[in-house]
Amino acid sequence: MKILFLGTSAGWPLPRLGCKCELCSSKDFKDIRTRTSILLNGTLLLDVGPDTYHHLVNIDSKKIKYAAITHEHPDHTSGLWDLGHIYNSKKITIIINPNTFKKIRNLFFPNEYKIIKVEKNEILKLNGLNLTLLPVKHTKDSSFGILIESRNKKIFYAPDFKSLPPLTKNKIKNANLLLIDGSELKIKTPTHISIEEGIKLAKSLKAKKTYFVHLGHRTLPYKELSTHVQSLGGKNFKLPYDGLEIEV
Repeated sequence: MKILFLGTSAGWPLPRLGCKCELCSSKDFKDIRTRTSILLNGTLLLDVGPDTYHHLVNIDSKKIKYAAITHEHPDHTSGLWDLGHIYNSKKITIIINPNTFKKIRNLFFPNEYKIIKVEKNEILKLNGLNLTLLPVKHTKDSSFGILIESRNKKIFYAPDFKSLPPLTKNKIKNANLLLIDGSELKIKTPTHISIEEGIKLAKSLKAKKTYFVHLGHRTLPYKELSTHVQSLGGKNFKLPYDGLEIEV
């Protein structure tokens, strides 16, 4: 499976407007981040945030067939307006849980898409991929991680969560790749796990590799944060940046 990190920031881009902190003053291109979104195998988008138009300018957007949504927050859904207006393309299929759909249905025009409503833990088959929406604790009953399985490979994408229910943990054990919440480095918040807590979680799940996405303002510049993460977790813990491509 081929993964393109279209965006890697949390709810606001980096650098933050008006901020002169070490992170926002960095000259490293890896510290210039747009809202988190992933493109899998050139055809499946994971989350459709406000930077979607910018993300699609430099790729073949007509190849996109599907978009899966984790939850209703604007940094994951507001790009649905742009995604539905790709000229001379077929309707894109939106994969979403019914509870999430209820919360965003008035924010875009559903008739511009094909909508597949997927219940939690239900397996959806897509061109050789098995996709499952697994519940995570972030918003009430409408936040999910996306498990994608293909040819004995397993990827779990969960950009926003505080904790994982036992059933979700069981399904993602021994994953080839975790793409998980990096909103905070150490600070504990009601809705987000910290990176340091995420390292412990990934180790307990025996993930082969872990990348932190949804990277927030209260972290560190790329080089410093990479060193810190690997000092705590080891070489299999990594940070992506906008435009990075990997294969699992």
